[in-house]
Amino acid sequence: MTPIRTFWADPTGRSWRWLRRFTFSDRSDPACVDRYGHSAKVRIEDVDGEVASGDSWPHDDPRWPTSCERCGYVFQRADEWQLFAWHEYAGGGQTFTLAYGEAPVGAMYDAAWLPDNYRGPDGIALAVMCPQKATSKALDWLVDSRASNCTMPDDIVHQCWVRHGDPRTEPVTVDKNGLTCAAGGGSIMIGDWHGFLRDGMLVE
Repeated sequence: MTPIRTFWADPTGRSWRWLRRFTFSDRSDPACVDRYGHSAKVRIEDVDGEVASGDSWPHDDPRWPTSCERCGYVFQRADEWQLFAWHEYAGGGQTFTLAYGEAPVGAMYDAAWLPDNYRGPDGIALAVMCPQKATSKALDWLVDSRASNCTMPDDIVHQCWVRHGDPRTEPVTVDKNGLTCAAGGGSIMIGDWHGFLRDGMLVE
C-alpha cells in the first residue's frame, strides 16, 4: 500500500442532516454486504450549530430513500425512519462528517466526547482514520486507548501506543518509545489493515 499522509481536522460548528431508512441487525440479510442490516440515506441540508437526530420528519417527503444503497432491498413502511445528523469537520482541503466511516483515510481528530482514560498527555483523545482493504470505508484508531493485548491493563499511567508530535501542527509518530507496556511494536491491527503511523504517514 502506498503511504498515506495524515492531516488534522477540526469541527466547523455546522451539521449535515440526512433522511435515513434502515433495518436493525436482527433483520440482516446474507445477500447484503452490510451484516448489520439494510441502510440508505439522502443528505437534505446543512445547518449552523449542533442538531440532534430523531424520527419526527414527515414520512411523505419524497426525498426519503426507497432501497438499500448496498444491495437494493426495497424498504417497507414498517422499517425504520430517521432524521440523521452529524457534525461537520474540515481538514486536508475538504469537509466531511464522521458518520459510517465516511471520513477520509488519514484524517485525525480529537474524539473530545471520550472519557479521560482515552486521552494523551496533551488532553487530546487522538483518533486516526485507517484504511480498509475490503471496502472504501475507514475505521478510527483511538491512539490513546488501551490495546486489546495490553500487558498492564490495571495501570492507568502508561500508554500502549506512545505518540510524538502535536497532531494539530506536526507530523505524528506512534511507537513504543516511552512509558508503555509490552504489547506489540507500536503498530495497529484494525479491521483488515495492519500498519504504523510514522512521521505523519500511515504505512504498512
